[in-house]
Amino acid sequence: MKNIILPILLLGASLLLVSFQDKTVPFYIGTQDKGANSSISLCELNLSTGKITLIDTFNTSVGPGYVAVSPDKKTLYAAGGNNKVDAYSIGKDKKLTYLNSQSSEGANPCHVAVHPSGKLVFAANYTGGGFTAYPAEAGGKLGTPVYREQYTGTGPNEKRQEKSHAHFATASPDGKFVYVTDLGSDKVMNYTVDTRKNQLVPNPAQPFFTGKPGAGPRHLIIHPSGKSLFLLNELDATLTSCSVDKNGVITAIKTYPTLPSDFTSTNTSAAIHLHPNGKFVYVSNRGHNSITGFAIKANGELEMVDQQTKSIATPRDFNIDPSGKLMIVANQSTDNLVVYDVDPATGKLAFKHESISVKLPICIVFP
Repeated sequence: MKNIILPILLLGASLLLVSFQDKTVPFYIGTQDKGANSSISLCELNLSTGKITLIDTFNTSVGPGYVAVSPDKKTLYAAGGNNKVDAYSIGKDKKLTYLNSQSSEGANPCHVAVHPSGKLVFAANYTGGGFTAYPAEAGGKLGTPVYREQYTGTGPNEKRQEKSHAHFATASPDGKFVYVTDLGSDKVMNYTVDTRKNQLVPNPAQPFFTGKPGAGPRHLIIHPSGKSLFLLNELDATLTSCSVDKNGVITAIKTYPTLPSDFTSTNTSAAIHLHPNGKFVYVSNRGHNSITGFAIKANGELEMVDQQTKSIATPRDFNIDPSGKLMIVANQSTDNLVVYDVDPATGKLAFKHESISVKLPICIVFP
């Protein structure tokens, strides 16, 4: 009997091992390419080997630079290079079916996001300098805008801050507040949200947070606790750790450089993401061409733990898979993806390999 049981146990163990080794997760890539082959790409990442496989492409959008997935993972929204925001349904096989579009209500929408309730979609128009909110209707279609605001303001950087440039919008984890960065005026706009009425109003406790003049706030990330916010400043390549109180008020704690002190060439910071375990925050730099990691301390302050540059070229975006094992970096200037291992205990990164070619990849999203 033992001679029979042992092979069965070994077979079961080997099947579990194969199952783990073959585990893949899907993700989507947005592109800046506005040509005939402009598309959203669906790929799979093998969590054991780090191999990336292109599954399909979807060519309905023009220059779908930034994409976002609804909380129920049934809808994808894309900010298009033709000044539109597009909606797609996500099938069981993760393939996309076009639903509809709405005007971005401003030039050059560079970011799109979905409210935690799934009821609202937000677009930031960089060149237009404004912010638009849409209702997500039944089935994921975009309704006509329920809120629009045109920002005004300037900053000391005459070349980049000659006017308002809305760059990013996101909601707090509890959905009570929405924050929009204006790179042009060094402000983060602050709104309260009523999803029952699909209404946004400037937060009476703090209509906006003002950063360092000339810093150029680009993207931000909010910790799942809702008590910490990390603001990436594009123009001076810094990262500001902030606290957020129960009224949604942002207070700066400390600002950190994201570049080596001896780096003097041109650089602009790009993307910011949290590790799934909530212990580390990472940012990318274009010019220095690097990913920098910081450990998040209990008091909300940060400590740099790593900086990597190998095979990184104009990293407009990057992201970490939901398991926290692997990071994918999108190289805008070399039209490819690069994979790094991530140590969830230390936050350190280790180069794994260069991967598939994708033209002008500028956004990576795991559904």
